[in-house]
Amino acid sequence: MEREEIRRLNFLLQLYIDVNVDKDFSVLSKNTDPFFILKMDGQLAYVNEVCEKLLGSTRLDLLQMSLRDIFSSLCLNATQTFFLEKGREKLTNFDSKISMMPETLMDVNVTTFPILFNEEVVGSYVVLKDISLIKRERQILSEKQAVAGQLAAGIAHEIRNPITAIKGFLQLMVGEYKGETMYFNIVESEIARIEVILKELMVLATPIKKKYEKLKISLLLDQVLALMESQVLLNNIQVEVRYNLNEETIFGDENQLKQVFINYIKNAIEAMPDGGMLLVEGSIYTADHVQIRIIDQGFGIPADIIDRISEPFYTTKENGTGLGMPVSYQIIEEHKGKINIKSSPDGTCIEVNLPVVS
Repeated sequence: MEREEIRRLNFLLQLYIDVNVDKDFSVLSKNTDPFFILKMDGQLAYVNEVCEKLLGSTRLDLLQMSLRDIFSSLCLNATQTFFLEKGREKLTNFDSKISMMPETLMDVNVTTFPILFNEEVVGSYVVLKDISLIKRERQILSEKQAVAGQLAAGIAHEIRNPITAIKGFLQLMVGEYKGETMYFNIVESEIARIEVILKELMVLATPIKKKYEKLKISLLLDQVLALMESQVLLNNIQVEVRYNLNEETIFGDENQLKQVFINYIKNAIEAMPDGGMLLVEGSIYTADHVQIRIIDQGFGIPADIIDRISEPFYTTKENGTGLGMPVSYQIIEEHKGKINIKSSPDGTCIEVNLPVVS
């Protein structure tokens, strides 16, 4: 790239930073996401405080560095201005190694995506996650789920026996009763709700036998939206569907994946009690992954809650079980996928990334 062209792009990138950085980035949190902004020539243009701590250097020092000063040369292209075999024009996610300290490598997960200014790529966001921290978080979550699973199995067993007896005697009473059955119907519906909760408990405790098969993701989403159509209409929700998918298929259990997306759409509906717009997007995320995004216009999830919603039995809903989100996390992890939740007072976006199969 010519020196004059690099100067021009760097000028546009600095304009973008000056306009956006003080107003907080629309896609990243300056306080929680370790990230830096990269110029087209491989130099760093901006570093947030969380990234300073992760890399163990001050912002002033980091702004004097380029990619080759931070990452192992095996991860960079021939010019060492960008990552090996990665494109600047699309979002990419991969594992890499940071080699800032002599004889010490840090394993990191890297997400990069382009910065567009006047419809031109002028730089890149580079988001880092320490893989050792990711593993530790998963281990803690796994331990919590194991304890919750044992507790869930015990609770489900203790509840199921009396519920079976109540249900049986209720059916006998309904058969003999000749008057108004409205109250019987209410009791039956509440028993059915308890059985649904028990089913969720048992999924958490002892995962059911799965039937994995190739599934066309756009068809799966269409079926989920058809199932939720009545709920959408009753709650005055407008649904917009944007699929940038053709015949992309995933390998998974149809019923479990439907359970996940039904849960997320149900949560989105509940977040908009006065109605609103629900956007369901499907697109190719990387060469081997698709991304499904469910975006609502609700009141958002507070920052002190968003990190806890995957914990079993944690809920802010009056009638919630606290099982929907952890069960969904568990299902997606078993399908080798990832979930990312972004939220603000203007709404919540749930991203589900799943591997595609040929």
